[in-house]
Amino acid sequence: MSTSNQPIFPRVDDHILEQHRRSLARLYIFLHRYLAKTMTYAHTSVYALGLFSSDSILLDLFANEEYILDQLHKNGIYASTIWQDSGRNAVSEGFKSWKSMRSVGDENEHPVLKNYAIYFSPISILSAYEPYDQMEHCGLAIIIPKQYAWDDYLTMIVGIAHDMMITLQFNNIATMYYERSGKGLLSIDNMMSRHGEALATYYNQELFDLLGADPIDMYYRPAELLIDPLPANQELWDIVEHHRTIHNQPLTVTCHGKDVSLIVSTDAFNQPSVNAHGVTFYFTTQQKITAKLAKKVANGAIKTFDDIIGKNKNLTAILKRARQMALTDSNILILGESGTGKDVLAQAIHNASIRRDKPFIAINCGAMPKDLIESELFGYDSGAFTGARKNGNIGKFELASGGTIFLDEIGEMPLDLQAKLLRVVEQKQLMRLGSSQIIDVDVKIIAATNANIWSMIEQKQFRADLFYRISTMQLNLIPLRERKDDIIPLAKYFIRRVSERVGKDSIMRLSPEAQELLTSLEWRGNVRELQNLMECIVQLYPGDLILPQYILDNISGYQKPAGQMTSSDGVPVSYVPPLTSGSYPPIIHPAPPDRSIIHQPEGYVQDCGMGTPYSIPKKPSALSREEILSALETCGGNRSKAAQYLGISRRTFYRRLEKLGL
Repeated sequence: MSTSNQPIFPRVDDHILEQHRRSLARLYIFLHRYLAKTMTYAHTSVYALGLFSSDSILLDLFANEEYILDQLHKNGIYASTIWQDSGRNAVSEGFKSWKSMRSVGDENEHPVLKNYAIYFSPISILSAYEPYDQMEHCGLAIIIPKQYAWDDYLTMIVGIAHDMMITLQFNNIATMYYERSGKGLLSIDNMMSRHGEALATYYNQELFDLLGADPIDMYYRPAELLIDPLPANQELWDIVEHHRTIHNQPLTVTCHGKDVSLIVSTDAFNQPSVNAHGVTFYFTTQQKITAKLAKKVANGAIKTFDDIIGKNKNLTAILKRARQMALTDSNILILGESGTGKDVLAQAIHNASIRRDKPFIAINCGAMPKDLIESELFGYDSGAFTGARKNGNIGKFELASGGTIFLDEIGEMPLDLQAKLLRVVEQKQLMRLGSSQIIDVDVKIIAATNANIWSMIEQKQFRADLFYRISTMQLNLIPLRERKDDIIPLAKYFIRRVSERVGKDSIMRLSPEAQELLTSLEWRGNVRELQNLMECIVQLYPGDLILPQYILDNISGYQKPAGQMTSSDGVPVSYVPPLTSGSYPPIIHPAPPDRSIIHQPEGYVQDCGMGTPYSIPKKPSALSREEILSALETCGGNRSKAAQYLGISRRTFYRRLEKLGL
């Protein structure tokens, strides 16, 4: 063997060598673990392990005995030597064919290598998921004096390489699961290092983004390169030292002298048999938790301007104004009677804004108990009040951050809460109940009310300063009775939609008389009342033609047609639709429901989904004999039609006939 200390292989400089080593940092750690666990038991071992880059650069040599490395160095076999052009040997040929190989003695072309036996196995690791990028691409070799050549060394090196590839593959898979959390990740091992440092075994880009730090190479290097050492970060380093697990705990992390408020969870791991002992940190922020939760629980806006039916010129002007408002970030107040579609318009504005991909949270201020609405709007911390959740609760304003919050029936909000809302609107900051931490919120507020807001302000029931803050822009929705040209298109739309939803074979049509009746009614419940009426009729009545009687059977109580006159005693004058050649008689009085369809006590009718039940005004029960006979004569002796004529049910009519002996 040569005794020269000069290398006989070409070498790369230290900078390039370090770059190659860093690219295979994980393999370095696994090799050290292998040596620590196996070669210490082989005291008589005379071989060395060599780690080669894919271009045949010897990156490092590992041996149990120092004298073995000394012998290799005397023959010019160093880390940094290039074997690519060293002639035929197991390493150069193995990389060419990408197969496990051996070369012993004279099978090696290089003069120095003729004194050695070389057993080689390539290592190729792809990422666990598509696009399956190359991650590790290198090779391992056993180098041993040729007099100790042994075929089982080839089996040994193949086994070592195979075990490393399996370990790295499962490590990659686990890493992918970590990444799906969407959090900043940092895995710290305080047993792996031979010098006692807490090494960063895994991290991701999100970690640097959360800490506001420039990305650096930290693989298997001290975590203190990023996280400031003691005396800073005492809580974090205590978690590492004692391998503690925590869940969604607020923690201030100091990075390069800058404090960052984070929400932290950890998993501890402990496998002394493979020198693994440490903690994996999952970092996020309260804002990110809120945004993630908002995607799951937000009342998403599903309506757009295309869903608003109507061609009325006044409505068209309102919608044009609303579209312009949607392009701004100013707060909007929508005024209008109940049932005019304030909630639909709010959703349409959100979906036409730049916030369309962010949360839309709707809350009805009048439907919530006064003692709960504050915690619902602004959230609370644990222990804020009796019955509070252990981990607190996120309020609707936090959930809506970045998007839109719709405060329906804002006129019902208690005065004391109006003052707190005013601060949130002005400062775009809030504090949860029971907390002193200020939380920034970025929301567009759309408020709505059917109350006379000016009257409420005059009566000190609503704060004027809050009104001016939430009504930077205003929209006044007109009632349905003022857009009569939209009533029939809306009715037809609701009929078609309900029919499709319930799977009705044919789409019902409105008779001309039914259309005239619809346009003559006042619609105190506006579009909502019309929608519910059409749904009730479609589901209750057979056939494909809607008659006026169907409408009168199901309107909410007695709806006076627009412009109807009243008598001197205040009793409404009967509505008489035009005579037609249809199969039904003129309807003189609004009739009670057909008892064969709706079975309720006399004078009472179910609302069919249109609100609370109501009583139908009754015709005076003391009908005279003359009145009954006159009705029968008018209706050609048809008792059912005579009952309709008198505005009473058939059953009542028959009882009256029986009582009078007719």
